[in-house]
Amino acid sequence: MVRSWLLNKNQPHLLSRWNDRLAQLPPKEAIYGNIIRRRVDEREYIATYPEFVTLLGMVADPAWRALRAPRRWTNLSQHRRTINAVYTEAEHRLNVPTLREKIHSHTFSNDALFRWTDSLGRSLMLVMTPEDHDALRDGSQQN
Repeated sequence: MVRSWLLNKNQPHLLSRWNDRLAQLPPKEAIYGNIIRRRVDEREYIATYPEFVTLLGMVADPAWRALRAPRRWTNLSQHRRTINAVYTEAEHRLNVPTLREKIHSHTFSNDALFRWTDSLGRSLMLVMTPEDHDALRDGSQQN
């Protein structure tokens, strides 16, 4: 989840942290053309590790797991509250003003944390209109 935010540059408040950490790490290793010798750049995992651990604690917490959409269809306003609560908690734990920078774009509804709120992937179908996005943003400003 967190590494995808780094690679996609979707979270500007966290990106500056990660870029600072990346600058302190040794340079990236050479990329080999041979697929057998090719290695994953572990610098990205190292740079995002503190946020990864923070969010892992949240998604592993039984209280937060219980908030995820149930197996049955849920109504849209209930799901909006769940999404808002999850993002509010994640923002608090990560100490960032918002994780909802691109709330009006497809990028937001494709966000891993957004998708985590619904284990069956219905989130993409539930939040489709600008009014739905506005309701999510307005709900976050009320807290």
